[in-house]
Amino acid sequence: MSENSERYSVFTAPRGGVMTLEVGVITGELELHTHADPDGNLTLRIRYAGADEWYTVEGGPYRLHDPRDHEVLHRVVVNLLHRPQP
Repeated sequence: MSENSERYSVFTAPRGGVMTLEVGVITGELELHTHADPDGNLTLRIRYAGADEWYTVEGGPYRLHDPRDHEVLHRVVVNLLHRPQP
């Protein structure tokens, strides 16, 4: 597994925002943080870009079949969450 098991990306929330466990839907410019442990357990957290407080993305538990897929999965999640309006 890669030494860096954490990934961060800033994106604009899709219409309807992103649902979190702690505060419900958040919208606007957001930052996604993913963390994969050596066993493939994946954590997805989100926050307002530049803010201090992180929230748990609703869903899960998330698990990678192969922890080496973390980078690709992170990019897929960002692309799913960042859907600019037409």
